[in-house]
Amino acid sequence: MSDNITLNTMTGGSVVATDDSGTGHVQIVKLAQSADGSRTHVDADGDGLAVQQKAVHKPTPYKLNSAASTNATSVSATANTLLYGYYISNTNSSVRYVKFYNKASAPTVGTDTPVLVLAIPGSGAANVSFPAGINFTTGLAFATTTGAADSDTGAVAADEVIVNLIYATY
Repeated sequence: MSDNITLNTMTGGSVVATDDSGTGHVQIVKLAQSADGSRTHVDADGDGLAVQQKAVHKPTPYKLNSAASTNATSVSATANTLLYGYYISNTNSSVRYVKFYNKASAPTVGTDTPVLVLAIPGSGAANVSFPAGINFTTGLAFATTTGAADSDTGAVAADEVIVNLIYATY
C-alpha cells in the first residue's frame, strides 16, 4: 500500500495524509503553530509547539478512622498530588473540622497553616468530587480538630471522624 489516500474520488476528492500500517491506513495529524496551508511543522528541537505525553493517574483510596487525637497524617509525600474527592463523616453531635495541608509530612497542628478547612456537620457527612483534581504541589496531609481556627489543637474522639480520600500522584 502507498501512503496517503483520496477520499470521495467521484467528485474530485481530497487527499488525506496517512501512513500505511500494512493492514490499512492510519491518518496523520499535523500539529503546527502557523497559518493555514503552511508547511511549518512541529518538531522536537524546541522551535515549534512542545508536545509531551501526560502520565495516566490512577486514583488511590485512603481511609482513616480517627484516634483520640488531631490525627496529623501525611497521605502522600510526593509533590504534585491530586485530590480527586472525599467522603468524610462525623458521628459527634457537634461540628468537626478536617484541615488539609500542602506538605510532604504530617502537619504540626496549630502551627502549620491549612490550605483548605472543611466543617463536617454534627451527626452528618460531607462529600465532593473534583474531576480535575486539586493539586497539592508539595504533598498531601491533613488533620482533624474540634475547632475551626487554624491554631486550634482540639482533639477529636476515637472513631468519631472517618476520612475517605481519593488521590493520585504524578
